[in-house]
Amino acid sequence: MDKIKKILDEFDCKIYDFCYELLNYDNQGDTFEFVCKNFSNRKGNATSHIDSYFSPEEIEEYISVYGTIVNGLLESTIKKCNLNIISPDRFYFSLWESYCSLFTTQKELAFSFYYTLIDKRIPYQYVGKPLSMSNDDFKKTTEANDKYIQKIKYILNSGYAQRTERASLILNCLDEIDDYEAKVTVLAHAITLSNNSKFSQLDLDSVIKQIDQKIEELEADI
Repeated sequence: MDKIKKILDEFDCKIYDFCYELLNYDNQGDTFEFVCKNFSNRKGNATSHIDSYFSPEEIEEYISVYGTIVNGLLESTIKKCNLNIISPDRFYFSLWESYCSLFTTQKELAFSFYYTLIDKRIPYQYVGKPLSMSNDDFKKTTEANDKYIQKIKYILNSGYAQRTERASLILNCLDEIDDYEAKVTVLAHAITLSNNSKFSQLDLDSVIKQIDQKIEELEADI
């Protein structure tokens, strides 16, 4: 795998051309897994030129024709691993096997490689089986734990600029809840409230910049 690592660290081309080049080597499944796991940590020296195999227009066509298929296979494999239908340590093997059984040309496989590599769900992380609730159960659990939801809403609207401040107070609130399903339900509301909060897109640096700007405006009026 040393040769693949060298190419990964030094390639100077579009990612889809890089993926096509890798398929010229043996052990495609092992290469696929190695690159997916290590792509984000590559050195990025950009010293090795690789030929162009795709045009940008061709990639757009492949996305239109095959993008949904690749995304569906990726999503299905993730779910199967999280539900232990497939062993999580065989995630990449199973995913690549599904691509090979469906796509026949090197360009199709290279595209599936590329489209997987740029997906935010890669590198894959095993997170286990999620909790699923009916709408009625969710509503009942929400009503039974409304005081915690209101407390979290208050925390998010109390003007704490630092994410660590808000997170610590929300965590303290969740720690007050013993029942797992109740805790998940309250957390689900916390996520929704946080996304809708006026602070959801702000971090401390942003707040400081706004304060500095306001001070400059006040000083200019003096």
